Formats: sequence, C-alpha cells, structure tokens
Amino acid sequence: MKSKIKAVVKKMLGIGGLEKINYVQNCLLLAVNLFKDFKLYLRHSTVFNKDGLHKIECQLILDYHSVEKGLLFKKTKTRFAQQRILSLHPRLALALIKNNINRSQIRVAYQVMCEYYELHKKLSVDISDYYTQAQYEDYKSILGDAYTSEFKGAIDYQKDYFYAQVNADFETFSSSRKSVREYTGELVSSSLIEQAIALALNTPSVCNRQACKVYLLEDKARIDKLLTIQGGLTGYTKNINQVLLLTVDRNYFYTVGERNQFYIDGGMFLMNMLYALHFYKIANCPANWGKTIQEEKRLDGIVDMPESEKIICVVPIGVAKDEFRVTLSQRRDLNEVLVKI
Repeated sequence: MKSKIKAVVKKMLGIGGLEKINYVQNCLLLAVNLFKDFKLYLRHSTVFNKDGLHKIECQLILDYHSVEKGLLFKKTKTRFAQQRILSLHPRLALALIKNNINRSQIRVAYQVMCEYYELHKKLSVDISDYYTQAQYEDYKSILGDAYTSEFKGAIDYQKDYFYAQVNADFETFSSSRKSVREYTGELVSSSLIEQAIALALNTPSVCNRQACKVYLLEDKARIDKLLTIQGGLTGYTKNINQVLLLTVDRNYFYTVGERNQFYIDGGMFLMNMLYALHFYKIANCPANWGKTIQEEKRLDGIVDMPESEKIICVVPIGVAKDEFRVTLSQRRDLNEVLVKI
C-alpha cells in the first residue's frame, strides 16, 4: 500500500516534489528526536541537577581524579588542588555516600583524600585551614578495613617495564595501557605513526563506512593553542610536540536514527588507535574534547577542517621519559558494570 501511495504522489508531484516532501519529513523527524535528546540530557545529566547517588559520584570522580593528576608531579607543589579538596569534603560527608562505601569510585575518593592529607603531613605542611585532622580521621574510619597507607593515586613506572607487556596476551596487554603525560620532547617517526594508524583501521564501523579521519599536528605554536583550548594538560604541554586529532565526517550518516552514530564509530576508532599507539610504544594521553560550538570556533586558524567533521578526541603523543608517573584511575568493580537480565 505504501509503495502505491508513493507512486501516486510521485506521479502527481514529480521526483523533485517527492524529494521535497521527504526532506520536510526528515527535518521534522530530526527536530522531534533532537528535542527528545535535549529533554533527556536536561533531566538526567549532572549539568542541571546534582542530586542523587550517580550524579554525586560523578562529581566525586571529577574532583578526586584532578587530585590524582596533581600527585603526578614528582616535585609536588604543596597545598595543590585546594578547590577540589573543598569540593570533596561536603560530598564525602553525606550519609548517601558513606552508606555506599562499597562502590569502587566512592571508596577510592576517600583513599585519595587520605593520601593527600598524609602527603602534606609527611612534608610538615599545615593544611588545617581547608582540611582538618578530624576530617582525615573520619575518612579513615569510613574506609575501615579498606584503608591502607600503601594506597597510591599516582603510580611510578620505568619505561622499559611499562612496555614489557605489549606482546603479551590481550588481557595483559590491555591492562598495561595507561595515559602517559611525561614526554621527552623527541618526535615520534612518521613511519611509526603510520603503522599505528594503519593498525587502527581494523576498527569496525557502521555498514563499513569508515568515516574517521586522523590529523597529525607537529607545529608547536598551533599545538599549544589547541591544548590551551582543551585545557586538561596544564603543566605537561612543554614537551608535547605532536598531537593526533581524531574526527568523524557527518557526510557518511544517512538517517535521523544515526544522528549520534558518529560518536559511536569515533569512540571505537579512538580505543583501537590508543591500543595501536601503545603496541608501537608511542606514549599517548587521550584528552577530552567536550566543547561547545562557541569554544570550537576558537579553532579557526589553528586547525582547518571541513564543517562536516566533528572532533572526537585530541591525543597528544610522544616518546615517554625513562621514568614517569600515571594516575591510578581506578576501574569500577565488575558488579557495577555487568547487569544480567
């Protein structure tokens, strides 16, 4: 019946008229779906509502991971991350959080806070104006048997040991990949980068459309401007002389239902690319690109790309120093992720 109706409409309006009808129908369909997307993000994201276990946990992770990154510096700047500590205190004092100490990310937030206090105590630096001993003792008490003075939010590695597992079984190899921020400044050879990207091409994509593209930046001035906009690598940009910019081209997606598919394909390619870089012993650190349209406009003149392409991630790469630190970045417990239905 549908085909007959279309045939009649086509005969009455001609090909061009039918295409216009389809165009208008798709515009309306896209508008309805985007509005639904808008409502769901408005209702459930932490942007507009910070109440509830998962939203508070989200804030805890953002804050404790920032403290972890501060622990990476071997010459620790004392009293660092004060605003993060002040942000963590009231949330860690909530009964809802204390009662969920069994959750991995809540547990590690308390542990990072204990490490922070102990570090300053060891250095004989007074932080009582924003972190009291009573708070520290309370956090230890909440952790109970889970507390250990051996906990480290930043892990020391030697380069040779770090790459010792790149030819191991996949479970071991996957566990060995970490985000590395400490580079020598030496350039990775083009041939090695090409091998890594070629390996990443194994990534599956929707209907094999392969819409991803990788830009290699090696102009230091442009890299510094890009990383300033990105904003998450403060203190490490000096020796970042190469950056991979992963994008996905919207031209390869053809239905309203695929409006978010490029994020999926881009995310899959990104993970494969990170594994490939690690396999070829190219240090890397995926840097979040959750930017607004206004922020992306600042890229004009820094990175020129077609309007159809969406940036998925900025990935600084380089040669790792002989010794460096990485954040613990505690993984969730399996029972928090795997749901059997």
